[in-house]
Amino acid sequence: MWRRLLFIFLMLSSHFAFAQNVVFTAVAGSNKIGIKDQVQVQYTIRDAENLQTVTHPSDADFIIVGGPYQSQTSNTQISNGHYVTSSAISLTYVLQPRKEGTLTIPPVTAKDAEGHTYQSNAITIQVVPGSLVAQQQQRRARAYDPFADADDDVMALMRQMQQMQQQQMQAMQQLQQQRRGQQPQQQQQAEPPVNEEEIKKDLFIRVTADRSKVHVGEQVTISYKLYSRIPMQVAISKLPSLNGFWTQDFDIPKQAKPTEEVLDGKKYQVFLLKKSALFPQQTGTLELDPAEAKGMARIVQQVRRRVADMFDPFGNGTLMMNDPFFNNAFYNTMAYKDVQVHLRSTPVKITVTPLPEKDKPENFSGGVGKFSLSSRIDKMQLTTDEVATITLNINGSGNLKLIEAPALKLPNGLNTYDPVIIDTITGRSTTISGSKIVTYVISPQAPGDYEIPPIAFNYYDPEKDKYVAESTEAIKIHVTPGKRAAGSRTDAGVTYRDIHDIVKQPPRTIAPAGAPLIFRPFYWLIFLLPLILYFIFVAVRRRDEELSRDTVQLRRKRANKVALQRLTVARKLLQGQNKKPFYEEISKAIWLYLSDKLSIPLSSLSRETAAEAMSAKKVPVELQRTLEDVISECETALYASGGSRTMNDTYNDAVKVISNLEDIFK
Repeated sequence: MWRRLLFIFLMLSSHFAFAQNVVFTAVAGSNKIGIKDQVQVQYTIRDAENLQTVTHPSDADFIIVGGPYQSQTSNTQISNGHYVTSSAISLTYVLQPRKEGTLTIPPVTAKDAEGHTYQSNAITIQVVPGSLVAQQQQRRARAYDPFADADDDVMALMRQMQQMQQQQMQAMQQLQQQRRGQQPQQQQQAEPPVNEEEIKKDLFIRVTADRSKVHVGEQVTISYKLYSRIPMQVAISKLPSLNGFWTQDFDIPKQAKPTEEVLDGKKYQVFLLKKSALFPQQTGTLELDPAEAKGMARIVQQVRRRVADMFDPFGNGTLMMNDPFFNNAFYNTMAYKDVQVHLRSTPVKITVTPLPEKDKPENFSGGVGKFSLSSRIDKMQLTTDEVATITLNINGSGNLKLIEAPALKLPNGLNTYDPVIIDTITGRSTTISGSKIVTYVISPQAPGDYEIPPIAFNYYDPEKDKYVAESTEAIKIHVTPGKRAAGSRTDAGVTYRDIHDIVKQPPRTIAPAGAPLIFRPFYWLIFLLPLILYFIFVAVRRRDEELSRDTVQLRRKRANKVALQRLTVARKLLQGQNKKPFYEEISKAIWLYLSDKLSIPLSSLSRETAAEAMSAKKVPVELQRTLEDVISECETALYASGGSRTMNDTYNDAVKVISNLEDIFK
């Protein structure tokens, strides 16, 4: 009993193997070949840990026509109560000489992960004219047929005897295997098939979202990661379609280092392929289609090989070929194999709920996130010939690009034009942050003192789960008459507004009228004209008030003008070949135009709802297809870094689509 305990103690205490010295050798299949022959050279490095690189043989005197063919073996023994583990990696090349003479193959260098360098020995090969392979085959034929020069009858008899001996030997081997309960094994087993399910456990794409339930307009951050436990080289072939989302990509370094993650108890090398911020624009359960990648992966397989091949690594059949043991004995070894892989991630579902209706402001502009508001005016004193500029800055993180410009209410006597909007993204770390700059141009029509009311901006804060109201300070401006309002003067310096002296004129004789004034139409027209003008003024004023209250009708009326402004900006970006901003402006122009003209909120607008509304308005199918092509081209250029058409074609189609839709909607 104590002997068994001692043996177990020695086994546990010798858990680690003794260190082995690294040996790097090179062996040639033959030291003498013909200029037309090929030679196999095998490089074997033993007991090298974490081997990284091995250089190729020099091609100065030889051409590499095959290889490297790699194999790996390992062996564990118990020596004096200790585990001794040895391993070897072999690389085999097929070389063909470039010239005749005594040629030398220089040493090959190997390097491990710690930076240690190992060098093989040099090989000297004599190259003669012609081919030695044909001569060796003739000699082997004569060796296997010693009676080649005898009569044909004697040759046939000897061949029959050899066949009988081979049949008897095979019968004896089969009988021995049957007695041992084994099946006859005629030849080396083929390599096992590739198990794709096992590869998918070691190499896969995973799409993760930081949250699975959000409100409309709330940011969802998704990451496309490649997990690997085997050597591979793959590339993204298809990204998920993002229908129902407005997306903004994060900046990723071109040469990002992989990180390590433990998943289900296994350690993986993780590569971040893409990271994006999604802003859902419609409610319901939205599904991100799978991401796909294609490439090559290197796997390790256990292969059965004959013992005879181990003693005859070059396969020339000259060693142990007539020994039945070596011909029928096998051993297990590890080999590398490159296989094609097609990776496909699991679809991800995002549940999108509508924004709460409780305490929702009437002038809510669609902002979801966390923002701050500031404003400034370039001048507070101006003339009627000048204009003032109010700059509104919405700064923060969230769906900046989807926020509508706040309405500017002006007192009578001040006019404004359509605001100019500039979106700037400054932060791409964990959330999309930046600023939206809205510029209003104020044009006074009459002198006086005016007060511009505060500009209100409301947004929804998901962290506080409530609507937040922001507003600017009221602005007071003083307007003085300009040169155009002062009137023109005569050469004498007298204006038309000056009061002239009354010049005495001789009395005139008034001729008697033909009819009393009360019976003339002009008399009654003087009384009716102010009343008619008053009713006209009231009707126009009421129409303007109703139009200003009906924001849907107002947006529908201004949709074409807003779209043309964005197309003008896109035209300038086209001339400067600014690809991504160009496609963003085209996409905004189309989606905002459809939202205003079809009276569909931007949060509920999608391709399906737009197509249904356009069909109801009898928009031709061909025009809908052109619109679909422009939208798809913009999404492909923005989110898949590609596109099948030129920027100029996309711009022309966008202008054509909006013009034709405007004619139909009118």
